[in-house]
Order: sequence, then structure tokens, then C-alpha cells
Amino acid sequence: MDARASANGNSKILPAMFRCRTSAMLAFLFCGLLLAACGSVTWTTSDPGESGVDLADRLDLVEKIGDTHAKVLEIWMELGRQREVDAREMHAVCSVQPSATLPPDQPQITGLILFRQLGTGSRVEAFFNLEGFPAEQNVSYRAIHVHEFGDLSRGCDSTGSHYNPLDVPHPQHPGDFGNFAVRNGQLWRHRFGLTASLAGPHSILGRAVVVHAGEDDLGKGGNQASLQNGNAGRRLACCVVGTSNSEAWESLTKERKKRRRESECKTT
Repeated sequence: MDARASANGNSKILPAMFRCRTSAMLAFLFCGLLLAACGSVTWTTSDPGESGVDLADRLDLVEKIGDTHAKVLEIWMELGRQREVDAREMHAVCSVQPSATLPPDQPQITGLILFRQLGTGSRVEAFFNLEGFPAEQNVSYRAIHVHEFGDLSRGCDSTGSHYNPLDVPHPQHPGDFGNFAVRNGQLWRHRFGLTASLAGPHSILGRAVVVHAGEDDLGKGGNQASLQNGNAGRRLACCVVGTSNSEAWESLTKERKKRRRESECKTT
């Protein structure tokens, strides 16, 4: 099995595990409700000389039914909380600044990267809005990746390697966003279906996003560096991903619609 299959397999196993866990909880809940129903039946003794042992057994059963009822209630509340978490829309922001160790003759890249995830099982979408690239006549391409650490103490150089929790080759890391077209010194892009996540064990919150000087070879460079970072070159700018409200996302969504209308008007 290759690394891609392994990564896809892991992504399928986790939802399956949750479904199994939920099914087991519901089965336990059903059994508990049955026991509780049985426990509501009033016992009558036809034999006045019934032994104290039988009565003790019945009292013990009543106590067990009470414990089961408490556990069932706890599980039911946990399922409700889990549904709320799964349905929660999450937002994050990354304020891009030039690397503190960047020589003054290098491009000074600034801007925002915004993320949105509609639920823990949904794919991430993102806005990339950056400026400060050289205003070249032709379109150029720059790589953007998520790196391991949200440490900017030495600029972008202290952010570590690509974030690679599944130990797979580039470009299969969560946060291998690939290449972005730069036109007139600006990068403006809205992307869907990103493999990164804002929730769960592989969340990118607290990690760094790095803008590189070169183009990502997407693992086809024929050397070890290609399978680690795509030979994307110097780290020009970076930021740390943090949670946010939806205001910035809504603002850029309006801007995107405006740009689309203007583009359609120019076309017609």
C-alpha cells in the first residue's frame, strides 16, 4: 500500500470508528431504557414468608437499574454535545508578514489568509489575499505550505519543516497548498477542498503558513528535497494560524462576488 492509500485509509477509519462508537452507545442506551422500564414494574410478594435474600437481590437490581439510567443519560448528553461540535462552523485567520530574517532586497509580502470549515468532517476552504510580490510582466507562481511550528522567533526560519503528522511524502501533507499565480505583484485566490483541518488531532491551528520564493515542483524534482518541501525556495513571509470570528471571511466573500461581477461585465 502506498503512502497516499495509507493517508486515505486513515481518513476513512476515523469516521468509521466514530460510527461504531455511536452505534455501541445507542445499543447500550436501548438496553438501559429496557432495564429502566422493567425497573418501573412494582413487585408484589405472594408469599408472606419470602426470604430476606430474595428481597436483597431485588433491591440490588433496583440499584443497578438506577446506575444504568444515570449512565444512559450521560451518554445521551455526550451524543448531543458531539453533534453540536460536528455541526459547528469554524474560522481561522493568518496575518502574513515578511520574515524577520529576510534581506532588504527581497519582496516584502503582506496580507491575509482566511480559513473556514463547516464541520469536523468537512473539507477546508481558504482565501489567500497577498501583495508585495515583484510586479513582473508575466504571471509567476509561488508555493504556500503549512509548517510544523507556530514559532516566529527567528522569522520564518524557525517554523520547522512541513507539517506532516502522517509521515507521508510531499505533496500529501495536510497544508501542502501547492502553487498560486501572482499577477501584477498580487495573489488573490479562493480555494476549496483543502486537506488541512481546523479541528481534530491534525488541526493546523497554532501552526505556521509559509509563503515561498519559488514554485513547488509537487514532488517531481527527482531528489530528496522534492519529497520533503517541493524545492520551493526561500521563505519570504509567514504567519501563525489562529481562531477568528466570521467577519473577515464575510467581507472577503463580498469582495469576491464584486470582483466576479466586474469580470463578467468586462467579458460581456
